Amino acid sequence: MVLIKAFLPLISVLAIWIGFVIYFGAKIKRHRKSLVRDDSAPVNCLTLTRGVEPTNYFRKYKVYVDEVAVGEISSGEVKHFEMAPGKHTVSVAIDWCKSRPFEFEASDGNNTKLQCGANYNNWKCIFMHVIKPSRWIYVKVA
Repeated sequence: MVLIKAFLPLISVLAIWIGFVIYFGAKIKRHRKSLVRDDSAPVNCLTLTRGVEPTNYFRKYKVYVDEVAVGEISSGEVKHFEMAPGKHTVSVAIDWCKSRPFEFEASDGNNTKLQCGANYNNWKCIFMHVIKPSRWIYVKVA
């Protein structure tokens, strides 16, 4: 009986956590189904796509082009940023975690398609944003 009383707070927290996982898991699945893909983009732009993942689902990433903040991107969103031809760097940030800069060359008449998101969407997300903040989120070729 003493053992049950000792683990009762832990069991309660786990039950609440499992309830949240079930509820938000279903919510994320519904969000993924409702997304409409718009592949039309203006000419000479950067198209940044953010996937739908449970980590940072309710949070927006700040988008930096050449170390200047140009906007924010939500979960499941596609954003277009006009770019001048030449070399550029793109990174995204949330709180103190900033992705490594992704370098690319924008050419006249072409669009650059990139993807961003969280690297850790499992149990590692509990502590990896503290241990490796530069690897918490990423930017890569779509």
